[in-house]
Amino acid sequence: MQIVPNPPLAFSHIGQRPSNQDALFPADPTEHSRLLLVCDGMGGTDRGDVASQLLCAEIADYARALDYPPFDSVHLRTALDRAFRQYRRYLAGNPTVGRMGSTLALLQLHEAGITVAHIGDSRVYQIRDGQVLFRTHDHRQVLDMVDAGIITASQALTHPWRNRLSRAVLVNADPAIPAAPATPDLVLLTDVRPGDYFFLCTDGVGEAVDEDTLCRVLAARFSDQAKLNTLLSLCAGTTHDNYSGFLLSIRAVTSV
Repeated sequence: MQIVPNPPLAFSHIGQRPSNQDALFPADPTEHSRLLLVCDGMGGTDRGDVASQLLCAEIADYARALDYPPFDSVHLRTALDRAFRQYRRYLAGNPTVGRMGSTLALLQLHEAGITVAHIGDSRVYQIRDGQVLFRTHDHRQVLDMVDAGIITASQALTHPWRNRLSRAVLVNADPAIPAAPATPDLVLLTDVRPGDYFFLCTDGVGEAVDEDTLCRVLAARFSDQAKLNTLLSLCAGTTHDNYSGFLLSIRAVTSV
């Protein structure tokens, strides 16, 4: 399968935060970009800006060194281990930082299809003809509780733990503190067609753009840039958190 994308459109905005703790790879994508990464660092004194940049850089460097192999669980685990080592080095040299952590959303195009992997609550959508075909499932404690039948979906909306992640790429300076699991969800998407959209985003986007709105905007008869501008206009002045990601549309798909 040969998947030909249009050039991905990247965006990253500070929102109403004092700093931007999201990171993207590549920052300036081209039509040749086949690996997209979106990371959202944990904030405050935990240097989320450094955590997200380190995670992006380590995964990108690993992929580049091996000439961008299709990511499977082994490749991804190895790349994450590299990021963990960088986190530990940073914590060792900066004793005032108590932990380092980030979410991860990954999309990679290759001959077998499109690989999607994520940890945390940064999302990846596949949308066709105004309908969601695929969406990553946020790793939040309240959603795990809903799945277990402990609370209802409506209770999760106002639960005090609603923003607490159940998985993250996280290292604590104190080894006695258990870390959140860092096992990614990974899936290979093979149902890919011309006109499909893939939307990667940090959780800040969700403050202003729900799925119905996202689908409606992407189904409109405008250019990809105009569609992205519409989504960003909804976030501007409304979204409190940083909001970052990519909009990718598929131009052609052919058999190899």
